[in-house]
Amino acid sequence: MSFTFNAEATAIEKTDGGWLLRFADGTSETAHAVVNAAGVWADTINNMVSARKLHIIPRKGEYCLFDRTVSALAPMTIFQTPTAMGKGVLVTQTVDGNLLAGPTAVDIGDKADTDTTAAGLDYALQTAARSVGPLPTRQIITSFAGLRAHLETDDFVVGEADDAPGFFNAAGIESPGLTSAPAIGEALARLVSERLGAKEKPDFDPVRHGIPKFREMTNDERAKRIAENSAWGRVVCRCETVTEAEIVEAIRRPLGATTLDGVKRRTRAGMGRCQSGFCTTRVLDILARELGVEPETLTKHGAASEILTGERT
Repeated sequence: MSFTFNAEATAIEKTDGGWLLRFADGTSETAHAVVNAAGVWADTINNMVSARKLHIIPRKGEYCLFDRTVSALAPMTIFQTPTAMGKGVLVTQTVDGNLLAGPTAVDIGDKADTDTTAAGLDYALQTAARSVGPLPTRQIITSFAGLRAHLETDDFVVGEADDAPGFFNAAGIESPGLTSAPAIGEALARLVSERLGAKEKPDFDPVRHGIPKFREMTNDERAKRIAENSAWGRVVCRCETVTEAEIVEAIRRPLGATTLDGVKRRTRAGMGRCQSGFCTTRVLDILARELGVEPETLTKHGAASEILTGERT
């Protein structure tokens, strides 16, 4: 099994044994089957191989994320009346206890535009206030925007393309796409295995254990971990109490983190009140050491998001 990341597919061609995928850097890969789960770009991928053309409209949603100290404002998820553009602005707690307000819903033309706007964030806050009253804007720790893959036919496209055997779509997966994702994944896995005649692997272990969280341990559990490995006693992210040992495991495990955001998503280092103002340099040092690379080559989230330009003298 091999993985190729940050590779733009520029052409997909049918072969006797399956599919040939060509990438922008001149490389290629072959596959017995293709699952198109390219988000806002899923129409582009589908239209390379199928006569049934899709058209996806990027629908931008902007959010404000608040400190956990104000999470009591929404002890449950509060929806407003849905509109033709979606479920509307909601106020909710995240799984980690932060307060979240949003999203907006604006159709745009640029599939790469995830910039926030003053108008969009103001709208999200003013609309959310109808549910919980004025929101404490001083407790906002970050804002962000995402794009939903709105298909002009207003429906998900899931399954094998009628005119392209072995090519499967998961296209137009907007809200409630996150909730639907496990079921969609299981359905596509079944369809692909049936197409390929795949047999179940009896010794396959489907469980991927999470990284132990220092912040959730008892003092006795912490003492035991530190006795076994002193890196458990070095707190790198103060806001979220993330240790060096957690970050090292996030990097070393199979398909581990190679970017700042990769570490953040696996450990929460950088997701706290200071938004990585304290821990960025320390995480970069650990990444460089563990990956055996120069710090200047490290990025926030992949290509074109470099953080350092050189060493200051």
